[in-house]
Amino acid sequence: MVSFFERFGTYYNGHLNEARVRATYRASERLSFNFAEQWNRFRLGITTDPSGNLLPAGSGNFSVVFGALETDYAFSRFLSLSTILQVDTANAQAASANIRLRWNYRPDSDLYVIYTAGQKFASLAAVNPAQFYENRFVVKYTYSFRP
Repeated sequence: MVSFFERFGTYYNGHLNEARVRATYRASERLSFNFAEQWNRFRLGITTDPSGNLLPAGSGNFSVVFGALETDYAFSRFLSLSTILQVDTANAQAASANIRLRWNYRPDSDLYVIYTAGQKFASLAAVNPAQFYENRFVVKYTYSFRP
């Protein structure tokens, strides 16, 4: 399945055009692949100072491209593994990977084991501090009490 999406309009004092493409392929009843790409183009408009004089926008026009590849595998209805690889052009080395194991051990109760590696996103500001490589390991346990 392939889907397309486009949106455009005003964004603060400028314009935003957004285009997305998403493709999904189910290789078997247990294995699926998803690909997504998103392109955002910002065109900044003219601003005024407090006295009403026109000023040009400071940073001009720019665009950001974001892409992701996701793989999902279900060992059973209760145990699944997901991986996501992401890249974007907002930072020089903006790539990350996420691996998530989910075990649904009873209704509304889950155990997640998640590992993430990649660049830590700071901001789009031109004065970005140095980007840091980040490794995270998280275990999340949820339990639903029955009345």
